[in-house]
Amino acid sequence: MNENDQYIRNIVTAHTPNVTYIVADKINELKPHIHAWANGHAYTLKLSGSLAKGTAITGTTDIDLFISLDPSVSTCNTLENVYNTLRNRFNGAGYSAREQNVSLGIDHTGLKVDVVAGVRHQVLGLDHSIWKRKAQTWTKTNIDEHINHVKKSGRVSDIKAVKIWRKLHKLDFPSFYLELSVIEALKGIGLINSSPASNFVTVMNYLVTDFEDRIIKDPANQGNEVSDELTVTEKLKVKELAKATLAGNWNQAIW
Repeated sequence: MNENDQYIRNIVTAHTPNVTYIVADKINELKPHIHAWANGHAYTLKLSGSLAKGTAITGTTDIDLFISLDPSVSTCNTLENVYNTLRNRFNGAGYSAREQNVSLGIDHTGLKVDVVAGVRHQVLGLDHSIWKRKAQTWTKTNIDEHINHVKKSGRVSDIKAVKIWRKLHKLDFPSFYLELSVIEALKGIGLINSSPASNFVTVMNYLVTDFEDRIIKDPANQGNEVSDELTVTEKLKVKELAKATLAGNWNQAIW
C-alpha cells in the first residue's frame, strides 16, 4: 500500500462516527411523538440513510429515520399533509423542525436527526410514495433498495472519503446523489486490491468531466432523476471544487 492510500484510509477511519450504540435509545425517545402523530394509523419505523448504508461520517446527519405508513393513510391524507402534519408535530414538541426537500431535520439531545415519512403502495411491499417539498409533487422510492444498492456496491469507503471532502469544503451535494455519483464514477474499476487514493482521484476527474451533464437515476425508480436535486449552478460549484482539488495537495483535499 502506498503512502497516499494509507493517508486516505487513516482519514476515513478518523471521520467514522461511533454513535451506533446510542441510536436505539434515541429512536425510542422520539417514538412517542411519532406515535401520537400517526394517530392510530399503522406504521413501522426504520433506520435509513448513511448509518444504515455504512457511509456515515462525523459532523453530518447522525440519524436518518424512515416512517413507513400503511397504505390506508392515503385515503384520508395527501402526501403534502403527511409532511406538514409531521413538521407541526415536531414543532409543537419544541423541536423547530427544518423543512428540507423530502425530510424534516430536528436536533435531539445533541444529535441531528432527519425524518422522512412515506406511504407504502402495498401492505407487504417496499415501494413508497413521499412528498418532494421543493417540486411540490410526489415521487416513488424504496429505501430498502437504496440501502442494499449502496452497501453491495463495494464503494462504501470511497463514498466516505468523498463525503469527508464535501463536509470539509462546505459543499452542497445531497448524500444519495453523492453516493450514486461515486458508484457511477468507479464503475468498471475492480474491487480487489482497490487503491483508495486512485479511486478518489478518479471520482474527482469524473466530477470535472462528466458530472455536470450525467443523468443519475434512482435505482428504485427510473422515472426519478436524482441528478435533478442540484441546479446547473450548484453542479458547477461541485465541478470547480473538484478541479481545484486535483490541482492541490492531498492535505488540502481531505484532512
